[in-house]
Amino acid sequence: MKAMENRLRYGIEGAAVFIAVLCLAFAPAFAQGNQDRTQHPTSKDDSCTGYGECGKAPKNIAGDFQNIHRLPPGGPAPRLSDGHVDLTGRWYPNSGGKMLQVAYPLDPGIFEQFDPKKTPEVAPVFKPGMAAKYKRPVGYGECDQAGTPSTTLEQLGQHAPMELIATPQRLVMLYEYPMDVRMVYFNRPHPKDPDPTFNGDTVARWEGDTLVLDVIAIDERMRVFGGGGGGWYPSAQEHVTERIARTSKNYLTYQITVEDPVVLAQSWKSAPRMWSLAQDPHEEWGEVFCTLNQEPDEYKKITDAAKKAK
Repeated sequence: MKAMENRLRYGIEGAAVFIAVLCLAFAPAFAQGNQDRTQHPTSKDDSCTGYGECGKAPKNIAGDFQNIHRLPPGGPAPRLSDGHVDLTGRWYPNSGGKMLQVAYPLDPGIFEQFDPKKTPEVAPVFKPGMAAKYKRPVGYGECDQAGTPSTTLEQLGQHAPMELIATPQRLVMLYEYPMDVRMVYFNRPHPKDPDPTFNGDTVARWEGDTLVLDVIAIDERMRVFGGGGGGWYPSAQEHVTERIARTSKNYLTYQITVEDPVVLAQSWKSAPRMWSLAQDPHEEWGEVFCTLNQEPDEYKKITDAAKKAK
């Protein structure tokens, strides 16, 4: 137990030192940003806050993140040999074409997958008594369960990339976190009695330049994320329709509709969420595993023991 205490204590102290170093590294950048706001206001009331000149990140940020901006469209989307839009690429849930975290001092607009004023995403409407039965909080330290549509929807908060590999015969969907792989095949119907899985059974079809994925037989243990008020768990009758459209070389959108006659009073539709194409051709696939986190319990034991010692 003492070894565990020492590891946790050193880990906490190490984290504190790391945060202190970050503060020292970013302090000049924030100071420069505030100075820029004072000397070069870009609006009459100078109401912009936190990003140097209005809408811009501070200068000289460690890691060169001040040069990350919204990507341009980049031209038309490429196409496969059969004429359909090629969805192949490494995609990020932001407009910067790069792995980002909200701790980075960037224009918040780069992180937005949709504009709530233009395309609002409303909370789901449950049937009477169903919210209490089908909504349950996820405990701290629990790993996210990979599946459909949770894995794609939750990246609004997780910020992890999605990698797509498209051919005329199938679409491969890869997620670094939570580790998930989907094989979407074209030109086949749903089985008559499919076994439930976390990703469900998917049938794909094209509607113009939009790929439509029809998903059934999703495991009832698969939590559905999204909808402003958090997630919920489905019934065995859940039906998900995903729509993926590559609107230009650098962007694609992902939108779902969830129908569940047992849980929902009406179907729920997400906003069309935007993803941007990775700009570094040397980026490679990475594995991100989550294991059950016991540290909160151990940390509580240590702090309780310290309180008793006083």
